[in-house]
Amino acid sequence: MSEFIQVHDIPASGTSDPSRHFLSRKVFAGVLGFLLMGAILAPIAQNWRPTPRDSFPFSYYPMFSAKRGDSYVVNYMVGLDGQGNRHTIPFRFAGSGGHNQTRRQIYRLVREGKAAMLCEEVADKVRSDAEPVYSHLVTVQVVTGEFRFDDYFNGNKTPVKERMRAACQVTRSEQAKEVGH
Repeated sequence: MSEFIQVHDIPASGTSDPSRHFLSRKVFAGVLGFLLMGAILAPIAQNWRPTPRDSFPFSYYPMFSAKRGDSYVVNYMVGLDGQGNRHTIPFRFAGSGGHNQTRRQIYRLVREGKAAMLCEEVADKVRSDAEPVYSHLVTVQVVTGEFRFDDYFNGNKTPVKERMRAACQVTRSEQAKEVGH
């Protein structure tokens, strides 16, 4: 007579049920998600403090929650042509960084009383610029203007107040004038 040995699948010691492993991963993901949401929402409590503290990486988002005024003061460059018409000179003539970085550099130079130096640098760049768009400019001005948000975003780009900080001539040689620079 032959004997048959019956074999049963018995899990080896130390291994677990796949459904239990799946459940532990879900619990871990849920706890991690809860902690991340807490880290994101925790800085909002700063909005109710008398003196909120903003710090990286837990910022309470002051760019969205800070009370803004009706107007904004900004420094910029203006070019005048031979007839006295104004042309806004792009920020790229004042620096090589991004728009906000260059805007902060212009603000710092004006605040430090170096607007004339900035004006000369911009005039040199306008003078040597290959684009004929600025070849007709004869004067560069560094200006501080105040703009009302409502007016500006409704199409009226005229400043409420304006103060010229520096002005300089864009001198070109006769040869450059003949070529159109």
